[in-house]
Amino acid sequence: MDGRASVPSINSARGLVLNNVMNLHFGLRGAAEFAKYCAMLKNLSLILLCACLFLSSCGQNDDVRQRVADAKARNDGPPIWVVEDYDSKLYLYGTVHLLPSDLDWQKNDMKDVFDESGTVFFELDTSGQAGIDIVVLTQSLGQYQGGRRLSDGFDSYQIKLLEAVSHNGKIPLGVLQTMKPWLAGEMITMAAAQDAGLTAELSADEALKNRAERLQKNVIYLDDAETQIRASADLPRYAQLNLLVETMEKYNSIGSDLVQIAEKWAEGNERELRDMMGTTMKDRSPELYEALIVKRNQNWTEQMTRFMEDSGTGFAAVGLSHLLGEDSVQNMLRDQGYNVSRYFAFKGEPVIKATPLGEVNPGAAED
Repeated sequence: MDGRASVPSINSARGLVLNNVMNLHFGLRGAAEFAKYCAMLKNLSLILLCACLFLSSCGQNDDVRQRVADAKARNDGPPIWVVEDYDSKLYLYGTVHLLPSDLDWQKNDMKDVFDESGTVFFELDTSGQAGIDIVVLTQSLGQYQGGRRLSDGFDSYQIKLLEAVSHNGKIPLGVLQTMKPWLAGEMITMAAAQDAGLTAELSADEALKNRAERLQKNVIYLDDAETQIRASADLPRYAQLNLLVETMEKYNSIGSDLVQIAEKWAEGNERELRDMMGTTMKDRSPELYEALIVKRNQNWTEQMTRFMEDSGTGFAAVGLSHLLGEDSVQNMLRDQGYNVSRYFAFKGEPVIKATPLGEVNPGAAED
């Protein structure tokens, strides 16, 4: 381990296999609620001071510290980027699919740019019939048929791991045995997240979809369920198995790692998020990274470019992993010639009054 939090890569269109499994393990009622649940699971701190500024008086220090603290409280929040050309603007907002119920993340800077936007992009529609289709497709692509079991071909170490995770996660072993490795890994991740007090029902994605509906935004979905699910389901079995074994080995730390990511996200700590999330998926499974991140980002960039070619203001809420690292959506849009930058909503009076160098030390202005 290199000190970074290492969490399983999470595809946002996910699920369990059978409706009775949903009710038994997660307590969900009906396919519509289940679909919302399974569709969820797939920064630099705000810069306030410059070392080159001089304070006009040492007696102002206490006041300045308080104003800095007030500014941080007002502006710290999940990171937002803005993509611009001469007549179009698109805000990029990275979401976290599993959150503690008491996390304060809906800041005014996000609300303001969301309300300003006429069009809102989300990854996937999980409502109504679309949600039911997710359940059916997950069962079709994630469940073994003909009596085959997950543990077929496992060695004794892997079998013991599976039994331990089944016990610790309170997941019936018979349920896991019906699943292919990719789906078993995601179910184990979900169980660890629940044990840590995380929920998808109050996720940023669901909250923003609800806000878009209330404000009657024009909503565009960037993905379809099959694309998201096949990113994991079509991996070779050896790649699925490697990810599953690593997930089982790290079961006891998954929940705390996910909580840490949610907290750093709520602070807007881009650097630490990049360290925790930006490279681990690529290192753990290049195949999954290519399918889940790179190819989908390329597809989304094409759709966002079409939006930018028109005029107007939009808001895109997508999984945070898609906005970190060298293959991020921002970098792909920057390569298309757009101006892309981190968005900060500085409001209120200036935190620090800059004093010209000559007024602090008159002799310095002459040197």
